[in-house]
Amino acid sequence: MSARAVLFALALVFAQIASARMLDDFSDASRWKAAASDQVDAKLHETNGSNGAAALCLDYDFHGVSGYASMRRELALDYPADYEFDIDVRGNAPKNALQFKLTDAKNENVWWVNRGGFVPPAEWTPLRFRKPEISFAWGPIADRDLRRSEAIELTIYADEGGKGDICFSDLEFRERTP
Repeated sequence: MSARAVLFALALVFAQIASARMLDDFSDASRWKAAASDQVDAKLHETNGSNGAAALCLDYDFHGVSGYASMRRELALDYPADYEFDIDVRGNAPKNALQFKLTDAKNENVWWVNRGGFVPPAEWTPLRFRKPEISFAWGPIADRDLRRSEAIELTIYADEGGKGDICFSDLEFRERTP
């Protein structure tokens, strides 16, 4: 590879890093609300995140039933041609589905990444959701291309169920060069 090609590749990488935008540093837990399906308990608690920053944890207990526990924040976003989300995660929980959701204002149209069989790592670990992974999940909208969302939701959906916690820190949004 020529020196010019290497410099061009590095410039692209640095441009993508520079375009990262912190969406939530989790220093204000009041922005997030916990929710759960019937018979499932969900609550939020604050903790220290990666590099000593703030973090927010979703504590849940499925009490032997199927269902979900989630944390949701209203946050309007417009989407460029290509993008990705980065978030740090850790937890102590059995294997369940981790769902990263983007919704419209009425929560009728949902786009998501559904990672079944997710076991949260014990130590802070980066997690990335790229545009090609984010698909239309459900809703009445005819145009299923994600152009704008009004809320972000992080959901644990019962695979094994059980109880545990999953913690999040440093939610970033990055425009990528298509």
